[in-house]
Amino acid sequence: MKQKIQTLLTQMNHGLVEREEAIKTALLTMLAGENLVLIGPPGTGKSMIARRVAEILETHQDAGYFEYLLTKFSTPEEIFGPLSITELKADRFKRNTEGYLPTVQIAFLDEIFKASSSILNSLLTILNERVFHNGSEPQKVPLLSLISASNELPTGEEELNALYDRFLVRSFVDYVREDNLHKLFEANTAAPSFQKLTQLDLSHIQQAAENVTLSTEIIDAIRSIWAQHKTTFKEDRRENLSDRRLKKIIQLLRVSAATNERQTVDLSDVMLLKNCLWNHFDNAEKVRDIIIKTLQKHSYAVPSNGEIPVVADIAPESPAPRRTENKIKGFVGSGTEHDPILIQTLEEFVDISRPDVGTQGYYFKQTADIDCASLTHWTPMDFKGHYDGDGRKIENLDGTIFSTIQPKSSIINLTVVNLAGNVEGSEILNCNTYINTATDCRISRCDIGLNEATNCQISECDVYVKDSIGCEIVDCIGSVSSAKDESFIGRCFANSSIADDCINSTIYNCAVGHSNQKYKFKRICNILDDSKLENNVAIDSITVNGEKYQGESNPNGQDGKTVAAAMFNQRLFEFTLGWDFENVWEWDEANNQPALRCFSNPETASKPAAAPPNTTGMEDLLLQQIRNNVWL
Repeated sequence: MKQKIQTLLTQMNHGLVEREEAIKTALLTMLAGENLVLIGPPGTGKSMIARRVAEILETHQDAGYFEYLLTKFSTPEEIFGPLSITELKADRFKRNTEGYLPTVQIAFLDEIFKASSSILNSLLTILNERVFHNGSEPQKVPLLSLISASNELPTGEEELNALYDRFLVRSFVDYVREDNLHKLFEANTAAPSFQKLTQLDLSHIQQAAENVTLSTEIIDAIRSIWAQHKTTFKEDRRENLSDRRLKKIIQLLRVSAATNERQTVDLSDVMLLKNCLWNHFDNAEKVRDIIIKTLQKHSYAVPSNGEIPVVADIAPESPAPRRTENKIKGFVGSGTEHDPILIQTLEEFVDISRPDVGTQGYYFKQTADIDCASLTHWTPMDFKGHYDGDGRKIENLDGTIFSTIQPKSSIINLTVVNLAGNVEGSEILNCNTYINTATDCRISRCDIGLNEATNCQISECDVYVKDSIGCEIVDCIGSVSSAKDESFIGRCFANSSIADDCINSTIYNCAVGHSNQKYKFKRICNILDDSKLENNVAIDSITVNGEKYQGESNPNGQDGKTVAAAMFNQRLFEFTLGWDFENVWEWDEANNQPALRCFSNPETASKPAAAPPNTTGMEDLLLQQIRNNVWL
């Protein structure tokens, strides 16, 4: 199916200039059974786009497509059909709809927002329920998609908000850029021939979409985008997100995955929200930024699927790397991914501070524990590169290893008391350590303490964060002192409050287990300010100074829902809170609480959760998925 869609898109773009994105948007919208509004000045080919969508349907006939230009004087008869004289004689109000909008699969209404109230009322049920009330009888409408167009948006006209909200997808179509005007002279205007989408094709796509799943990571990303949108536009009355829009978006993402021949929604599908979450075009760029920044937090480096060349000095017939000539004096290894610089002694470790070594983006691998007890003076180093501790330790160091870890670096498989003063734009994986400040980092499978974390994605960690600023903390054991500025804490477990302070943030699907506290506290979060708590639980055996704590049982309150100790089990976490017990969590029977698999299984824990970024033969997951998505 993916190959057929790619062929159709090529045929539909025949003779058009700078309309690839609008064509893709229109076709996907139709396949998802949704409605599209094209916004832009006259003469930009908006009606041509609608006609080409109609022409690819095998069942398209004269009555299969309806097109009309609305004015403020347009009447219902022009859109829905004239009244039946025969029915009127029998005192029945009924229209002859054959050939009009209620009987077609694809319709195009130009200047949609000039619809009169009499037309508007009928359009609302057609757009949402695919039903036309023909007199006293509801008539099922075969409409796959209504594509509309407008030169302007319905700003300040509240009576049109309901109509506008029923167009899930919005696309701006502008005049051809000046540097592409020459293509209009070259464009072949001959009518193209199209392959056809059959009813069987459409049925196959819908069935495949029903089997598409959304992972917890994708759900977390969408929730984050949703919350950030509401915060960003809370002062802009033009922008709002309805529950109906969310449900329809989920279906759109499933259709995108299915037509890309996938059974799961991936990050690239979520990128399609860029055309679904703005009402006024002035805000389209802000929406796009929210989506991209969120998806980047969920992305990481993966092996290239063919676009990036293979490293030349690796023998393709053998998995073992071939050692190259040393390029850095005093070290073994050339500093590439497959031939890293080996750190075997204290002297070699200290020499990473050399400017020609530690900030050049090299790869390092530690092959033995490093004991720093003999160092009577230590100055933290700047670092840019990729350091694999190989499960080893750096011990007895008085201070942090690195003063700064520069962007696009990675530290994996290392145990050290204090890793860095400041880490930015890097990955910390499978480490046991402490970091003072981390910004725009991906931290996973670590036993870690953080003084301040900003815009970080933290997952599968035993973690304590003093100040979380705009972070996503999911599938973790631990707590946060202060969660603020759109932090998201989900599926986390603690034996005290999940967060002391929760300011403009969200805590969801979290749990608090047994503890004996000295001071009274709220089980989920103590101080709540402009934040959202959702579906959190706490065991009923929590005590304060030996006495049972009587909190208010409310899954959306500061104490969470009270759960009896006998019911505080894997079933609760897996099916009520939605935790993943196949890949992420397991149940600790001895302590009657969840445990992270990555810590209980040393073999799993020793493996990096992701490859380092920007490696030869590696590429960013999000970019790879976007390149492979037929709709992007």
